[in-house]
Formats: sequence, C-alpha cells, structure tokens
Amino acid sequence: MAHLTIQQALELAMDHHQAGRLAQAEELYRQLLQVQPGNPDLVHLLGVVASHLKRHAEGRALIERSIAMNPNAARYHGNLGTLLLEIRDYDGATACYETALRLEPNWASAHYNLGLVRFQQRRWEESVASYRTALKINPDQPSCELNLGIALAAAGRIDEAIESYRSALERHPADASITTNLGNLFKEKGEMDAAIEAYRHALALNPKDSVTANNLAVALKDQGQIGESIAAFRASLELQPASAEVRSNLIFTLLFDPACEPGAVAEQEREWNRHHVEPLSAQRRPHGNDRSPDRPLRIGYISADLREHVVGRALLPVFERHDRTHFEPVCYALSEPDALTQRFKSGSALWRDVGDLPDEEFAAQVRADGIDILVDLALHTSDNRLGVFARKPAPVQVSWLGYPGTTGVATIDYRLTDPFLEPPGGEASPSSEQPFRLPHCWSCYEPPADSPAVNELPALPSGHVTFGSFNNFCKINDTVLETWAQILGAVEGSRLVLLAKSGSHRSRTAGFLRDRGIAPERLDFLDYRPALEGHSQGHYLRRYERIDLALDTFPYNGMTTTFDALWMGVPVVSLVGRFSLGRAGLSLLSNVGLPEFAVESREEYVQRAIECARDTRRLAELRATLRPRMEASPLLDAPSLARHVEAAYRTMWRRWCAV
Repeated sequence: MAHLTIQQALELAMDHHQAGRLAQAEELYRQLLQVQPGNPDLVHLLGVVASHLKRHAEGRALIERSIAMNPNAARYHGNLGTLLLEIRDYDGATACYETALRLEPNWASAHYNLGLVRFQQRRWEESVASYRTALKINPDQPSCELNLGIALAAAGRIDEAIESYRSALERHPADASITTNLGNLFKEKGEMDAAIEAYRHALALNPKDSVTANNLAVALKDQGQIGESIAAFRASLELQPASAEVRSNLIFTLLFDPACEPGAVAEQEREWNRHHVEPLSAQRRPHGNDRSPDRPLRIGYISADLREHVVGRALLPVFERHDRTHFEPVCYALSEPDALTQRFKSGSALWRDVGDLPDEEFAAQVRADGIDILVDLALHTSDNRLGVFARKPAPVQVSWLGYPGTTGVATIDYRLTDPFLEPPGGEASPSSEQPFRLPHCWSCYEPPADSPAVNELPALPSGHVTFGSFNNFCKINDTVLETWAQILGAVEGSRLVLLAKSGSHRSRTAGFLRDRGIAPERLDFLDYRPALEGHSQGHYLRRYERIDLALDTFPYNGMTTTFDALWMGVPVVSLVGRFSLGRAGLSLLSNVGLPEFAVESREEYVQRAIECARDTRRLAELRATLRPRMEASPLLDAPSLARHVEAAYRTMWRRWCAV
C-alpha cells in the first residue's frame, strides 16, 4: 500500500471485495484501519468480509462496533441484518432491517430482505407487503417477483400468486425460475397439464436446469405417465448426478413401473450410497450412548408428515400408545403444523422443528439429543432426510411407514415389515438393512371419528355393479387399465369410479378403455382435491358408498385406500407382487381373514373380480360384516401393534448393546 494514496488503496480494496477476492480485500482494509483507526466504514467493511468468509461471530462484532461508532448508517444495520439472516437469527435480522428502513425508508433491498426474514418467520402477509414495497420502489427485480409469488402461495393466495407470476412474465418472459414456479403453483392446484406445459417451457429457456427437469418428472408421475417420468428423472440426473433428491425420486418412481426389475432399483440404491453415504464414512464417529440393554430408550421420529397425512395417521395410533416409562418419543418435524401435529407435539418427550436445518447440523442435533433409535418415516418419498441417516447420528437406525420396502441406505440397520409383506427371498437391496417382521401387520388403522355407517350394497338398488379404485393416479398404469378393461367387459353394465386430479390423463384413460370396448359413460372420475382438502375424512369415506368392489393397483398396491375400503364394507381384489409394496393387499386381506382376495396372477385377478361381481349375495354379506371383522382383527389393534413395535425396538437395541 506504500505507493498508493489512502483513497486509491480503499478503491483497490473495494474492487477486490466486489470481485470476490476477499483475502486481498481484508488485508487492505486492515492496513487502512491502522492508518484510520476511527473510520467506521473500514470497521464495517471488515465485518462484511468476515461475514462473507463465514466468520460470523467476528463479523457480527465488527459490524456492531461500526454501528456504535455511527448508529445512523442504514447500510450498517442492513448488513448486520443480512449476517443474522444467514445464521437464522430471524428476530435479530428483523430488528436490523426495521432500523435500516427507519433511517432510509426507500431502500428497496432492505424491504426485499425484510420480506425474506418475515417469510422465514412464517409471517406470510407481512412478507408479501415487504416484497410489494420493494417492487414499488424498484420494479426491475425478478428475484423479488419470484419470492412474492412464493409468499402469496404460502399465505394461501394461490390464484393471486399465479396472476402475479403471469404479470411478471410479461415483463420478464425469459425468466426460467418464475416459469418453473408458475408450474409449481399449477401442480399444487391440481392443474397438471398447465404445470407440465410450464415446466417444458422453463426447460426450453434453461435446458440445464435439473430442478425443473425433476419437477417435470414428478408431474408426469402424478399423471400416471411413468415411462416418461422415469426418462425425465434420468435426464435430470445427467445434469446433476449427485442430487440425492432426484435419485430418490427415480428410485421411488421405478417402483410404479410394471416392467421394473428388482435389480434396477438396487442399482439406483447403490448409486445413492456411492454419492451420499460412502463419502461420509470418515466423518462417522462411535456412539457414546449408555449400553444398558433394558434402560428407557429415546426413539427419534423424522418426518415431513407429522400432520394430516397418510403417514401421520398411520404412526399416531402407535405413537400415542408408547409406554412412556420405557420409551421416550422425540419428534423431528419438517412441515407446517395442523391439528394432528398438535397430538404428536403433546405426546413428545422432545419436539424439534428442523425443516430448515442442513443434514450435517440436523445429524449433529440428533446426536446431541442422545437418540438411541432413529426412525425414518419417508424412505425415498419427497422431503425425505436420508442424508441425516447417511451420517449415522444414532446407534440404531430403522425405516418404517413411508411405504413397504427398503431404502437401500447402507447406514440404516433395519426396516419394519410383516410376514405377508416380505417377498420370498426378501427385498433385493445393496444394503444390510435387515427386515424385522412384526407378528401380524406392518401398520394399523384408526377409523375417523366421523366415519359414516356402512350403507347397503349399492348394486342392489342400482341394478349394476360398480368397481372403484381411489389409489393415487400414479399407480394406475396401462397394465392395470388393460386388466380392468377385461373385468368391465365381462361384467355387463358395470361401472368404474376413479379418483383423479383434472387433466388430460382423464381423457387418456377414457380413450384407453374406449379402445377396448368400454363406453365412456361407464367411467366416472371423482375430483381429487375435495377428498383431501376442506372436508373431513368422513366426507371422503362417503365416496365408498357408491362402490361394490374395490380393485387394487399393481405393482404398487394401496395401503390406506385398502384400509378405508374394508372399513366401509368394500372388499378389495389385490394382485400379489414381487416387491413388498406389491404385497400390501395380501397383508391387509390376510389379517382381516380374506386371503382369497389376494391372488398371484393377472388371470386370477380378473377371474376373482368377475366371480365377486356376479355374486351380489356374497358382496352384501361382506359389506355387512367387514367392519366387525376389522374391529376384531390386528388391523384395528393399535395397543398390540405398539407393544410389538416396542419389542422390535428393544430387540434391536439389545443387539447393539451386545456388539
């Protein structure tokens, strides 16, 4: 600096700073500060550099020192807010930005950043207001328009968010991020064709965007276009081979493909381990948990679905019946709370909202909490946190309830299953994840409090048999439809009722059946969203009042839908598959005393459905007796299932203690 004036040195330091040459900038700032020790700008800039270098404590101290020297500098408060936002001190960041805006009310970036903080605080409406103020001051902010739509959607104002994005695209027609988010909103509304169109347009704008390629693949899966979905996931992986989310999505979607061989899933599971488990091996440390075999155990449950969701409803009967003297349930929640969430929260020995935590910090928290057995409730479904399990923060790790089957993750020790779910020879998997068979059933059913009474067999007053399947539409493939067409063709006057979001997949399905001689008027679609939103479970169950016989999907069977059907007196014909998730029907039907409804071939499936449809007296008898059968079966015996799960945990723990 000897040959430079102070002004020249400052300009050079700021050039280094803006170009990202932080070490050089820091050195010059320090030299300048020795010459001008009372200069608050230099103290402030040193604090900003330290923050950029992730030395947050040092950066905070320096910026706070500069504020003490000059409390009226809005930029100082704003940059301290940015540092606090990065370390997730949202209350502190809010106070900083509010102070900055009192000093400089028309600072667009501060309004924008305040919107970011308020969003993280789940203050959706205030976040919307901040973004709109920022755009009023400076309309040319595509990132602000992007986040405005996200905040509007979070506030439940989906239609406004869509219109906001459409308006933004008039100003920024080549913005792929806004186009992708528009697709996300259409998907959330159930407008799948519009979502797919938006994703395809976004990819045309930015062909290397692996996130949009992944979103397109998910939307195609939801429409039942499994082959196209798998191809899109593979294309996304070509762009980002190390994406845990995309590879999990591919693994999960392969399970819906009738042509998928077990080896194809195992291959992708091996790749998941190669990218996300093996590189962490050096970081894993021995566990210091007390090895007393019979002491009380801390059971950690990780899920994005501790809420009104099929997984939340499946876990709750066991969770609420845990013996708290021997098992301390700890919940790691990843989603927005609702009424069901409160039941989990009130029954937890410890509750943590961890949705924002990176995997490394999340795993460190699990280890610090002294968890003995960590339970994954997602497997490879969306919002899984298998990256936490890859770090092995607990001595024993288990998968359960996301779907029947294996994660293939090498650091997960066990998976809960039952005698019927487990395929002969077990699941093909590259991991040592051991199947632990519960005595009767992998899950149980807690009937909704507002369950309607079972009605008369609808075929008796209507004069025709109505088949139905309320499974997620992604489970309905061409092989399933071909099989159903054979059944409908053989049962004169019969009808089929399906549950599906709006979109071209409805007309595609109707056309497929029409080409096989099934007139469109024999097919009814029920709207998907009211079955899940805005209505009670009892309202949803009333849909079974139209159904005489349920037809299960394959290779991915229904689970909750089969529980619901049986509870409403509707027997289910199910095809037994090669994967555990293709044996769910066998498990439930065997446990309720109807194993003959789970068949081993498509030919038997067709014949069983035809025979049942022609025997309305038998169907009427089953309708009148299925609910009492369920009530007397393991399917509704939550106390016993809780004891069996706890016995499994205890056995797993003792095995670890003995090593």
